[in-house]
Amino acid sequence: MSDVFSLVPSEIVVKILSFLPAKDLCSVSLVNKNLWSFIQDDYVWHSICINQFPTDYVSEELKKMIAEEDNIEEQHVNVVNKKLYKRLSRHISFMAKERCITWLDIQQGGGNNHHWRTLEDSQSEFGKIVFLDHVWWFDVMSTLKAVLPGIYDIVWRLKVRSRNNIHDLNFSATVVEKVENGDEETIIREYYHTPQVKMFSKIASKNDWVEYRVPYKLFVPEREVICGKLIYHDVRLKIFNHEGFLKTGLWIDFVRLREHDASRVYDEFE
Repeated sequence: MSDVFSLVPSEIVVKILSFLPAKDLCSVSLVNKNLWSFIQDDYVWHSICINQFPTDYVSEELKKMIAEEDNIEEQHVNVVNKKLYKRLSRHISFMAKERCITWLDIQQGGGNNHHWRTLEDSQSEFGKIVFLDHVWWFDVMSTLKAVLPGIYDIVWRLKVRSRNNIHDLNFSATVVEKVENGDEETIIREYYHTPQVKMFSKIASKNDWVEYRVPYKLFVPEREVICGKLIYHDVRLKIFNHEGFLKTGLWIDFVRLREHDASRVYDEFE
């Protein structure tokens, strides 16, 4: 097997590797030393990023990564695109970072009371979370861009205050097909779930952060290349309730897509 790959032109090997999922890359690198040496090359990871994600998204996230990591210019050149791929494929959104929340950090009447507040929290990977003081109109949104094909669990990291008024919140997910460098988009699938009231009481009884898995699996289709343009999929996630009652007593850290694994055990709240 090693001799076979040694005879294949390197540009063809790179092209093949650039379309493989990360798990498959790891698998082939373990059984073939020539392929292992290929995936140590940052150029291969650059090709993977370009082939599997829209170019504008790759460029946008690279700029963010450089801005967020002060020492990235000092890092070895052979790890930058590999780190970028991990960032692109992680599919996680910290709400205090993305800030797509209605009435976040908006003061009422010039006072110090906010509807939603951004707070520091050492238990958060991002270091900040959002806390719901009180709102009537509840809208929390996140868009995970260019999600890789697969079956996912949707996981929200939440904490609920013992004295709260949280119920009838709708958890939705929408898979949207998009065209690289274009404005066209098509809704592929929509998912909705409204947990029972007891769910929030159970979370509150934990008196700690929990990972709440929404009880449906999210399916993201395979990507395609049509007329030289990548067809990919965004996932829009939302928690909302616009009914006329005061909501209060909820912390949110992040929402993420985690590849579905039947052996993974989550706490049950419903």
